[in-house]
Amino acid sequence: MKTERRHELKENDLIHALGAARDFLDLHGKQIGLAVLVVGAIVVGTAMTVRARTAAIETKWRQKSELRFDDPEVGRQSLEALAGMTRDVTDDRFLFVSMLHQGQQALRLSGTVEFPPDEDFNNKAKAAFEQLLQRFPKRAFAVGVAHLGLATVAENEYALDHDASHKEESRTHLESVSKDTLVSGMPFQRMAVERLAIIDSVFSPMTFAPSDPEDEAADTANVVTPVVPVPTEAPTDPADAPTDGGGN
Repeated sequence: MKTERRHELKENDLIHALGAARDFLDLHGKQIGLAVLVVGAIVVGTAMTVRARTAAIETKWRQKSELRFDDPEVGRQSLEALAGMTRDVTDDRFLFVSMLHQGQQALRLSGTVEFPPDEDFNNKAKAAFEQLLQRFPKRAFAVGVAHLGLATVAENEYALDHDASHKEESRTHLESVSKDTLVSGMPFQRMAVERLAIIDSVFSPMTFAPSDPEDEAADTANVVTPVVPVPTEAPTDPADAPTDGGGN
């Protein structure tokens, strides 16, 4: 009898609960239905937004792979296009590769003009490396490349205006790499130490050979073209410096 009584009480509880649920739905059904529709719309909207962003960044990767830096004229246009692609982009991987590429290509192109280094290309390299350092201050590869690149930018600036203050700018960047534990064990530190060892010779005043008025080729022979340091490029770690499929 006790068992039957307990079973009867459980059935009554269930019936009561179902009745209460029905009453609740009758009273609040419209609000619940609206809430479900709102949640569903949010989920669908989020999925569409993510899909659109993915498609947009894939388009940018494709556009980037089509850029060419074969000569100064074409390279200048490509650098401007690449800088435009990075505006309003939140994808860290694309930003990292693009800023790195901008700095290295601009620095390389600064030495390909008739009278190197080219000031405009050098300024573009400086802006790219500064942005790279600002955006990824805790990423070892970014720190190493940016500081070494900015040290080279300072060397080029010295070749352009002969301002001795650029020597200390270059030294600061090189010492930042040589002492930063973030890049310990990476090739960047060795490169920085080697460049610090020759910094005095890199920033030594230029001298011109005396001209010989009787030599028709003297004027040409006596022109000293500033040496543009080769852009520093450390071996790329795929896990730290992803690259796109382009051949640039």
